[in-house]
Parts: sequence; C-alpha cells; structure tokens
Amino acid sequence: MTSSGAVGGSDSVVSRFGRLDLTRTHPFVEGAMDFLHILLITVHAAAAVAAFTLGIVVFVRLPNSPRSAGFVAYATCVWTAVIALVVVVSVDWSELDVARRIAFPILGVLGLYMLWRTERARRTLRAQTSTWRRAFLGHVGFVLISFFDGFCIVLAIDLRLPIWVVVAVALLGVAVGILAIRVRIRQEEAVETKEVSA
Repeated sequence: MTSSGAVGGSDSVVSRFGRLDLTRTHPFVEGAMDFLHILLITVHAAAAVAAFTLGIVVFVRLPNSPRSAGFVAYATCVWTAVIALVVVVSVDWSELDVARRIAFPILGVLGLYMLWRTERARRTLRAQTSTWRRAFLGHVGFVLISFFDGFCIVLAIDLRLPIWVVVAVALLGVAVGILAIRVRIRQEEAVETKEVSA
C-alpha cells in the first residue's frame, strides 16, 4: 500500500506539473547556448582580423624581440582566434551541416599548426641567429596565408559559392603570399648584407 501510495503520489505530482521531456532543451539553456555561440564567433572573428592586421605589421616591420608590443599583441590574437575556433566547433558540432563538419576540423588542425608556427617565430626572435629574419618571415607569412585562406573558406560556405571559386581564391592567396614572403626575404637579406659589409 505504501508503494502504491508512493506511486500514486508521484503520478499526482507528474500530472500536476506535467511530464518532464528530457528531449527538449529548456529555453534558458537554449538562450545561454545561443549567447555563447555568438560570443565565441565574435571573439574568434575579432581576434582573427586583429591577428591578420598585426601580422602584416610585424611582417613589414620586424620586431626586435619576442617581448615587443607588436609581436606580443599579434601572438595573443593568434592564440585567441584558434582557441575560440576550437571551442565554438566543439560546442556547435551537433548542429553543423556536412560542409562545416568537413571544413571546420580541417581549419582547426590548420589552426593548431599556426600556433606552432607562431611559437617558432617567438623562438626565432629570441635566438636571433644569422638567418633569423628569413625564418621569422616564413613563420609569420605562413600564418597570414592561413588566415586569408580561412577567411575565404568560411565566406564561401556562408555565401554558398561554387567550390571552384573557393579553390581559385585560396590558391591566389597562397601565390600572392609566397611572392610577398620572397620579396620581404630579399629585402631583409639586402639589409643583412649592408650590415655585414659595414
């Protein structure tokens, strides 16, 4: 009788408040997740644009040390952009379409490699061996090219552009980036030659 009373009591409670639907997310949770998504996307986009801009600055005008304000700001923005990307992909994975499930993990792996190149640039600045300028420009140049291609891929997915347009723009960005790296390396090698001869 006790058990039946307990069951009856529990049924009355369920009937009074309605059955709990575990498959439906509470509106507060949905709102919080939407806010988190917007926040992460905003942080990622802002940090990526800032990193790209600051990267161009340190690429054109080489910093003197890894503690210089320009390089510290650049490296911080690269780390922030990549971490925000990894987190937002993890949070939104279940709601991503096929194209994004293919593109975002690739961009995530590329982002981790960008972090490695950023830290290599930091070590290069710290050591400053005879070829540090060439190595530094190579590391920063790779990150800049990667950001540009990432912008193109995400924009193409959002605008539903044909795949050939994405590939063409990405390859053009790589070609221009490699050319810019070579030009800057030649400029810095000329500076090194003058310093040695002086």
